[in-house]
Amino acid sequence: IGRGKMWAGPQNAVASKLRSGWQAQGIYTAQSGGALGFGNAIFAGNVANIANPKNQRTVDRWFNVDAGFEKNSARQLASNIRYLPSRFSGVRADGPNNWDLSLLKNTRVTERTQVQFRAEAINALNHPQFTAPNTTPGSTAFGTVTGEFAWPRVIQFGLKLLF
Repeated sequence: IGRGKMWAGPQNAVASKLRSGWQAQGIYTAQSGGALGFGNAIFAGNVANIANPKNQRTVDRWFNVDAGFEKNSARQLASNIRYLPSRFSGVRADGPNNWDLSLLKNTRVTERTQVQFRAEAINALNHPQFTAPNTTPGSTAFGTVTGEFAWPRVIQFGLKLLF
């Protein structure tokens, strides 16, 4: 759009400066979360029952706490005795899911000088990203997510003189 471009080519100088020189960019980050470790837990159930389906995960119940974990703290092991793997691949923490967006406007002032305006949004959709849930069976918070690790939405503006 603008002078010498496909659309809105012939126009006055002010309209040309307002319409041309725009750029948009975005960065999308998505990863699966890390496998959860249950450490020194007593488990007497079926390992396949630990993971909740993705559509049933909530911050209050990230995985099936009733799958066979011994939750009584008086019966927890005094020594590190492990009968199960330390991590289960089907039971994962929340992974990053983030959009960073920016919009730039370059305006030429003279032949050797231009001004750049920037508007940037980090975590533009303000998507929460949770820390791993509590994996200590004797804890009252067992299976719950108690924190976030991402930034809240951050919007910043900048003006730069290029010469």
